[in-house]
Amino acid sequence: KDMLSTEMALTGCVGQQFSANLIPKEVSQRMEGPAFLVYYGPAFLQNLGNDYPVRRLSVLAEIYRCAREMWPASVAKVASNVTIRIDVIKQLSVADMQDAVAKGDLWMLVKHNETEAFVERSTKRKLNKMIAGNAIFQVIDLSTALAYGV
Repeated sequence: KDMLSTEMALTGCVGQQFSANLIPKEVSQRMEGPAFLVYYGPAFLQNLGNDYPVRRLSVLAEIYRCAREMWPASVAKVASNVTIRIDVIKQLSVADMQDAVAKGDLWMLVKHNETEAFVERSTKRKLNKMIAGNAIFQVIDLSTALAYGV
């Protein structure tokens, strides 16, 4: 909840913020960036199907966590935005994502350039190639999402 509240409160615009009573106090006191636009985030949440809402929100929070690891918060970046593309998972259930992990694959957030990252499904072989190529990525940990609503 804290991760989503904090990240979704960032606007990416200098001097612009949501009403102080609607956002975490630390966000209104110290404006930082970059702000993240999770492309297809609303579609991911709307395609709930049989998933528990808290599971999907947990996956989204984990994606924000991974993004913040790659783009640390900074006052100097308050006026910048980064697009996080989740096209590949927007139609998947959390169970579908977990099935991929059970088959030995990983879900990763992969940095493509200074303003974009994509969620990607990866084999361990692809992961090793990314490590060898010095790619910047974060492994998405689904364990928190799966802990809810069994």
